[in-house]
Amino acid sequence: MSMEFIVGAVIAGLVVMLFAGKHFSKKLPKETHFECARCGTVARHTDRTIEAWRNNKTTFFCQSCHIKWVRARAPRERERSTSPAASRSGSKSGCLGVVVLFAVVPLAGFLLVHAYA
Repeated sequence: MSMEFIVGAVIAGLVVMLFAGKHFSKKLPKETHFECARCGTVARHTDRTIEAWRNNKTTFFCQSCHIKWVRARAPRERERSTSPAASRSGSKSGCLGVVVLFAVVPLAGFLLVHAYA
């Protein structure tokens, strides 16, 4: 094996590990409970509040206050945010990104190796 191949493989491996570590590790808040920003109730974190925490939000609302807020929103705004098309367009699941990454990284490593060969 040539040195260029090894360097290319190491770089490709590091990129994949960085990507996998960022997207597949599910961090949790240190505290299991939070104080509702509206009513002051101490509530347990739910999937909704944990996802908000992961998105760097610092204000959390208990389930009952969240439901009141959702019901108070204008019907048109509620429909827009709950429709499947709206949720897909704002989604950051990254399926296509993963496919492209797994196709581009090995290709880049291959081109890197053969460019210096």
